[in-house]
Amino acid sequence: MLPRRASLARAALVVLVALVVLACSRSAPEPEPSPPPAASGAPAAAPLAWDVPGSWAALDVPRAGPRKALYRVPRAGNDKEDVEVQVLSFGLGNRGDVEANFQEWFAQFDGDVGANARRESFEVRGMRVETVEVAGTYTIALGPKAGARKRASVEMVKEGYRLLGAAVRTPDRGNWFFRMVGPDETVQSARSAFRGLIESVR
Repeated sequence: MLPRRASLARAALVVLVALVVLACSRSAPEPEPSPPPAASGAPAAAPLAWDVPGSWAALDVPRAGPRKALYRVPRAGNDKEDVEVQVLSFGLGNRGDVEANFQEWFAQFDGDVGANARRESFEVRGMRVETVEVAGTYTIALGPKAGARKRASVEMVKEGYRLLGAAVRTPDRGNWFFRMVGPDETVQSARSAFRGLIESVR
């Protein structure tokens, strides 16, 4: 009887193993890993480049944000304050609207200076450039802006200031803005250098 019982035990074991194998084969297969996203074949557009006048000093700017470069222009004549040139880029969104930025710059002066702004447009390497120039009493906000005119309750007032601005419309890198503002004599003396920088954009 012992051999028969051993045979039955072996048979039961074989059946048990077969059931386990069958159960495993019916379980849901593990999902295959998703393929990596296809890399875009188009190379990223390089940022705008330009030639900086040799007498201008480059200052540090944050790595993030719209300000891409900042320069200090040497003082001229009797001016006692520095002139700064900012380069701004807001990407491809609405924040880079040319006229909206110009109006924001005009609003930093007392009165309706935008109505008499000197404007010009020309092309540089296939890119349309629009320039503006205004002068008068410049205000620097020392607190949050509020009210219908979006003016700060406390402002620093600068008499005899001038602003030269330019917007460069690129086909694939958004609009880039160049803004020089400061005491009139220094801005006037740097006019040709500013124009040369704009004409060097590429």
